[in-house]
Amino acid sequence: MTDATKTLLHPFETGMLDLPEGGRVLALNATEPLARGLKTSNVDAVQDFRPEFLKLERAGCRVTPDVDGKDYALALVLCGRHRQMNEHYVLEANARVAPGGLVVVAGLKTDGADSLRKRLKDRFEVEGQAAKHHGNVFWFRADGAPADTLETVVVDGRFETRPGMFSHDQIDPGSALLAEHLPKDLHGAVADLGAGWGYLSVEIAARCPKAKRIDLYEASHAAAQAAEANMKRLAGATASTTRWLDVTSEDPRERYDAVVMNPPFHTGRSGDPDVGKAMIAGAWRLLKPGGRLLLVANVHLPYEAELAEKFSASGLSARESGFKILWARK
Repeated sequence: MTDATKTLLHPFETGMLDLPEGGRVLALNATEPLARGLKTSNVDAVQDFRPEFLKLERAGCRVTPDVDGKDYALALVLCGRHRQMNEHYVLEANARVAPGGLVVVAGLKTDGADSLRKRLKDRFEVEGQAAKHHGNVFWFRADGAPADTLETVVVDGRFETRPGMFSHDQIDPGSALLAEHLPKDLHGAVADLGAGWGYLSVEIAARCPKAKRIDLYEASHAAAQAAEANMKRLAGATASTTRWLDVTSEDPRERYDAVVMNPPFHTGRSGDPDVGKAMIAGAWRLLKPGGRLLLVANVHLPYEAELAEKFSASGLSARESGFKILWARK
């Protein structure tokens, strides 16, 4: 259980707050330990990130990737790293709880939970607060006011994104470098793993005329929706399918001539090359014999050994501006 989850549970475990008797509880950005720690089955969990969604599902929780429903007795908000998303979750929680019901918000100090409380003090009257487990928790009474939708951001005059997505306000420089080094003979069925809001797939469609089909795989539900819309609008002539799927643990049972990816390497605020290594293993599973993988990574990430171990051949295509382009053939 993370410290942020412990912080959110703290008021209930210490008797500062009580769970409603018989009323439904909404948990935004929910985790499986949070749902388990509440000790009630009457929780509707919302989780956009596929690996956490699957954990909740396997635990028997009711879980959806999008906020739905109204007139909840209580809402819980677990803050993350994105300031605008945290505010959006709080306003969604306020809109979904019956007027007078509690909204409880918690997060780590490093995620700005206390500054979030201060920013919202003119909007809501904070009824209580506590600091525990390296985080802050506060709560207020909902007034049921509708929440505004997240603003649409237009990147490079073409791509529509929203706050909370990776690099939502600019083209990621690593992805841009990989696009510049896409081989012209990339052909057949291509998979884009960790596709984000669709930049690389749109570039593949534009730069690689022999690519007959591009399938996009993304673990964020919101980003997957944006990627699908961007592909249809900007590369509609190329056959494509977008899937909300965790390629490190789920097998779509499709096989590809090529895989491209810009794997994430952060869990929370710390670097974690194991995420990229798991995606390399997923790419190997998805490739046909002789198929090739192209990936971009920060120069310090140790992916070469993983590629050499799993693939029949691998190497370096380019090194520039703190990034490297690696290739491998199954």
